Amino acid sequence: MLVTRRLPGLLYNYRYTVYSSLLLLCTFVYFLFKWNVLCTNLQAWQHVKKMCQLYEDGFAIGSLCAPLCVTKDIHSLTCHSFQATKEAVFSAEWHNIRLVFKSVPKDFQSIHWFDNGVVKYPTEKEFLSTIRTIVKNKLNLTLSYETAVRLSRLKPSYEEKDRLKRQKEIDNLWFLLQDNEYLLSALFTDKDVFPQLLGTCGPYYVVEYLNKVPDISSLLTLSDNREDWGRRLKISIQILDLLDELETGFREPFHLCDIKLEHFGLVKGGNKLKFIDLDGVLPKSVINNFIKEIESCEKDDDCDFYDCRSKCNKKTKKCSNYVANNNLQIVCEKIFLGWRMSKSVIVPGLLMSQHTPSELAYILRQCANPENDQSKARTSPKDEVKKRLYNVLSEIEQTVNNDFFL
Repeated sequence: MLVTRRLPGLLYNYRYTVYSSLLLLCTFVYFLFKWNVLCTNLQAWQHVKKMCQLYEDGFAIGSLCAPLCVTKDIHSLTCHSFQATKEAVFSAEWHNIRLVFKSVPKDFQSIHWFDNGVVKYPTEKEFLSTIRTIVKNKLNLTLSYETAVRLSRLKPSYEEKDRLKRQKEIDNLWFLLQDNEYLLSALFTDKDVFPQLLGTCGPYYVVEYLNKVPDISSLLTLSDNREDWGRRLKISIQILDLLDELETGFREPFHLCDIKLEHFGLVKGGNKLKFIDLDGVLPKSVINNFIKEIESCEKDDDCDFYDCRSKCNKKTKKCSNYVANNNLQIVCEKIFLGWRMSKSVIVPGLLMSQHTPSELAYILRQCANPENDQSKARTSPKDEVKKRLYNVLSEIEQTVNNDFFL
């Protein structure tokens, strides 16, 4: 009771400390929301309101505008946190199908312009040429005429004849095509490695919802049983299969420059993985160009593009003209082995368990750090290590899961 009576006096005496603490707390919470570390469903509804306002004003078009804003068939919005590269990422339901909405940046100059007060748009030929230039610059790909035409339409098989509607379509597509995730999902619809593109509405596009990889780290759960170990092995093999598709299924290898376990998503049924965060997914030649454009370096870390690493020549102060590691090295280091400090594993990864045989642990170390570098590894594992890892994992997984289901 005495403390309660004295509380107002204490608050008054230390009012500046209290005000400063509250200000710091509010600022901290504000940035948690701003950086999408925290989110609320209210934010998702605000984006829907913005989307529908654009639709009502005639600025937003797309196959999912009407289901979202008119018939209200799309419902059950859920925000997604830890999406710092996007202004908005939220999921919703449509006819019992889970969708993921993503926004694209709108800080690009509009494709139309004004001439003596009259709005002007590029011709269809000029628009196709612009699309091909965007794809060449972003992905170092030369598009065929047919592919460029497909990307120039919101509905690939439908050609809009109405001039005003076509202009709105071009406006919407212009912003969508600037986004690396939209571009990859729209371009590679025949590849089963990226989320399927399902539709758009203005500066928002929608992809299939993929289940998160289960959190099965032995540090985060008290259990480290044989069943849990079997699931880890299966997911690890699925990751290797996905990396192989990214390595061999395209004209040149695609590098995943921001690899986290939560960036992998399981398709319905759980028999295949896709990579769901595509902002840092780029062809090898594009990463090499980024590295070449670095003016000078003092240390190797200056030559890194997130997880894609190069080396610094200490004499010339220039980065090597190529990315030195690859997807497998990053996955072995960050996903399979876990978070390390001074060569010691601090947070065990997917394949670090009491069940991990010494042979597998040895191969993982070879894979994560081929040249036994003192700091970050900057070398890709040899093909022999890759084959051994896959074969050993397959053999252990088959044994463990067969024993479990007997």
